[in-house]
Amino acid sequence: MEDIGGEIGQTPRLAIRDWRPDSESDVDAAYDTYSRPEVARWLGAKPVVCADRDEARARIERFVSLRTGAFGAWAFVQSDDDQLPIGTALFLDLPRSDGEPSTQVEIGWHLNPASWGRGFATEVGGWLVERSRNAGYDVLHAVVYPDNVKSLAVCDRLGMARLGLTDEWYGVQLVDHTLLLH
Repeated sequence: MEDIGGEIGQTPRLAIRDWRPDSESDVDAAYDTYSRPEVARWLGAKPVVCADRDEARARIERFVSLRTGAFGAWAFVQSDDDQLPIGTALFLDLPRSDGEPSTQVEIGWHLNPASWGRGFATEVGGWLVERSRNAGYDVLHAVVYPDNVKSLAVCDRLGMARLGLTDEWYGVQLVDHTLLLH
């Protein structure tokens, strides 16, 4: 596995790397993304906007702490840009609503609204699918709020099977998608 802080992966237009809590530009980018209600409304069981730069830094520190083995939450940047993060790519254990252990894994993506509609979520999603496959997983999930039509469409473009509404994950009703990897 690559060193913390270095590039993790590459797609045709994106570089995937660790978030940097000591980088003021990363903190600014995280705050710009996660302080927006149109982003926060789709994240977590109880969506909350990021109130200030200190909360943004804490979020980045949490993302860094999630890095274990193949799992993590990484920044992604446009390869031809100034390396400011435009989003977060996630590959994590999928937590059950009842608190029991889960053997399932999920992928996800968070994007700054300035980057919506340009195919970046699908591109980073494809990278996450390959990362999951290379890590030896057989089944991959993506769970999406039912009204999040943009992320539902990304799951469709990734070839994921839409299983329908469930409250099995995160303690909220979400649309579960799966992809068989092998």
